[in-house]
Amino acid sequence: MDILKKSLAGVGIVIVFVLLLGLVVKDTYEIERQVEIKASKDVVFEYAKYLKNQDNYSVWATQDSNMKKEYRGVDGTVGFVSAWDSDNEEVGKGEQEITAIYDGKRIDFELRFIKPFKATDLAYMDFQGLDTN
Repeated sequence: MDILKKSLAGVGIVIVFVLLLGLVVKDTYEIERQVEIKASKDVVFEYAKYLKNQDNYSVWATQDSNMKKEYRGVDGTVGFVSAWDSDNEEVGKGEQEITAIYDGKRIDFELRFIKPFKATDLAYMDFQGLDTN
């Protein structure tokens, strides 16, 4: 009986630890990537603001060339939506909407994932020129 009490106490301690850990762990995350392109910031910005162009450099677009694509609105403007649907689980189904454009500086997006999991995330592309002196 003494072993059972110690085992239950040990399990209880582990459960309390996990619950306390849940209180202090952040529920948000950030992923940051940086790419250096040998072109002017303005040229890169003008190309990147059109979501249809992302098919030329998106990792997910290259994973499934048969992915179904749908577009709503005017590409390169706030409110434009690029939707995708793929049988490849790595690509899944979802859509990306342009939510703000700060001309020559930044583009904000809302990503809405549908498959293989549901989630809504905010993302942005920030454009900075390189000092070439």
